[in-house]
Amino acid sequence: MRSFTTLFAILASAIALFSVALAQDVQGLDTYTDGDAVMNLVNTSPTETHVYKVEGNADNPPTAYGAGSGALPMATVLPGQKVKYQLGKGFIGAFTGNSGEGTRFEVNFRGDSPGEYKTWYNSDMQFGMSNTTMGPTSGKKQINGLDALAGEQDCLAKANSIWGEVDVASQQLLLDTGYLEGTTGPDGVLTAVHMDKQAGPEVVEFFQNKALFNSYVSPGSVAGKPTSKAAAAANMFSWSVATKELTITGY
Repeated sequence: MRSFTTLFAILASAIALFSVALAQDVQGLDTYTDGDAVMNLVNTSPTETHVYKVEGNADNPPTAYGAGSGALPMATVLPGQKVKYQLGKGFIGAFTGNSGEGTRFEVNFRGDSPGEYKTWYNSDMQFGMSNTTMGPTSGKKQINGLDALAGEQDCLAKANSIWGEVDVASQQLLLDTGYLEGTTGPDGVLTAVHMDKQAGPEVVEFFQNKALFNSYVSPGSVAGKPTSKAAAAANMFSWSVATKELTITGY
């Protein structure tokens, strides 16, 4: 009898935990109707919980987001979990990793045009960088046929891919900023990379133009360039896809 009771208790506990997990699978707005915007959040890490700061633009429907602008409920994604974050119709806003200190993904689900639906989005690292990407859940390419994945899966690996080609003096200058950590020389290795709004132009230059991060590294990335060149640079990091469902994947 005791073993049966123990087994029953274990089973009941497992069911309870499973129920909690299921309850966390849907976040954001309580209601959903066909055609609403959805952001899927996938956490591939077996150990880390990912938390996203979610913000709405002032143009959002007041009935869905209170006053329209400001913070929505934080999105919490447990290790190995997939969350469906319901955004309602016409959402314009941003998801920022690391509780607001990681890579920021801005999205506009209101890109209707004659005969075609467009969702516009981009990735920037002005507040910080995290190993996170965003793209269409369907895996579609951009409307122009190019790759549709914004952000970086492994920021440190991307930086290391070019580090050995940087001259030693420039390597040391970058290490002295504190935004990069590691060793110098052709065989030098970076052990950590960081980003925030205070980073200097040499840091932005390295991540944006040498390592070619798939993101705005800073709003200043196109500063000082002629308008035509600034617009061209900005367009490199603006994506458009014909879908109302995107996926952010954290690694």
